[in-house]
Amino acid sequence: MIASTILRAPNARTAQPNLSFDLAKELAEKHGTPLLVVSRSKAIETYWAMKNALPGVDLYYAAKANPDLHFLSTLNGENAFIDVCSPGELKAALAAGFTPDRMLHTHPCKTDANLWECYEAGVNWFVFDNPIEAEKIRRLTPDVNLLLRLATTGASSRINLSAKFGCPMHEALELLATAKAKGLKIRGFSFHVGSQCLNPQDYVEVLRSVRAVWDEATQAGHHLEVLDIGGGFPAPYREDAPSIETFGEVITNGLRDIFGDLPIRLIAEPGRGLCTESVTLITRVIGKSRRWELPWFFLDDGIYGSFSGKIFDHTDFPLLVENDGSRETVPCVVAGPTCDSTDIVSRDQWLPDLEVGELVLVPSMGAYAAASASPFNGLPMANSVAID
Repeated sequence: MIASTILRAPNARTAQPNLSFDLAKELAEKHGTPLLVVSRSKAIETYWAMKNALPGVDLYYAAKANPDLHFLSTLNGENAFIDVCSPGELKAALAAGFTPDRMLHTHPCKTDANLWECYEAGVNWFVFDNPIEAEKIRRLTPDVNLLLRLATTGASSRINLSAKFGCPMHEALELLATAKAKGLKIRGFSFHVGSQCLNPQDYVEVLRSVRAVWDEATQAGHHLEVLDIGGGFPAPYREDAPSIETFGEVITNGLRDIFGDLPIRLIAEPGRGLCTESVTLITRVIGKSRRWELPWFFLDDGIYGSFSGKIFDHTDFPLLVENDGSRETVPCVVAGPTCDSTDIVSRDQWLPDLEVGELVLVPSMGAYAAASASPFNGLPMANSVAID
């Protein structure tokens, strides 16, 4: 039986734990806490839900979201593709069984070592967005296949991924001409609507703009054959997210209406939307006090650890406790284990009077949790274990 129930809105995904409190206690006793629990079955379920919702689109999982070996090996078992951005992510993908022919290197700004090491390993698809990067590629790896990343954004996205990368659309033709003059092989375009995009109509609007540039490029003599629609697919946290089916249907219709007349390959780079729901954190109450008329509970994980998404990713996580429906709840503050006063997990959730040693389950911990955690204060980061 699953640990706790959260009311689910129609056609929405709600953050739910992937294990019961009984199993959590067994795992905590065996492996200690904090512990990130990867549900292989949930990973497979989410992958195929997204595959079915985006027919004809090859999914390149964005390893940056969570390079955990349990998760990567599960996706590899489903013959997924993978998006890597560094030698470290390359090594993680290889360790999980991915082969270089199923990889796309998407970092628009690479060091020479990054570019060369991934190329030497057999990666042959890369992304660029400026003339300096084009020259770097010409100098080191002139025979690779390239996607030009365009700067786009979606109104509903929580994070603008074009604030740092992406060629402005009005400069795309000039950059294409520059790259072509260097003898480079530009095979298509990539773009990102942003991270945690909540309205799939944003993709449709961007697709219309990209198609206009695509047609101009074709008329200028460039042969384009791949369209990468990036990531940005949302996941549920304390707020619901649209269902994968509903979200994918809008994008699929947009691809058909706007690019359906072209015989091109379609790919996407889902990260958060693919991995978030597959991981639940088990954390333990290590202390409690009363400060400024409020109960404070201290956990063995915090914003420098698995809750790093609160800082870097603007996410907020539901905190679930055993038998919460039969215990009186009060407003409280939940803090992390470090000596930094900013290490606050929550200030606005109502919880029962927790006891030291009690477990707290945190669903939707699969993206940008362990991936951006640090050993600040010399405290250990959460280990991971796979179930089912």
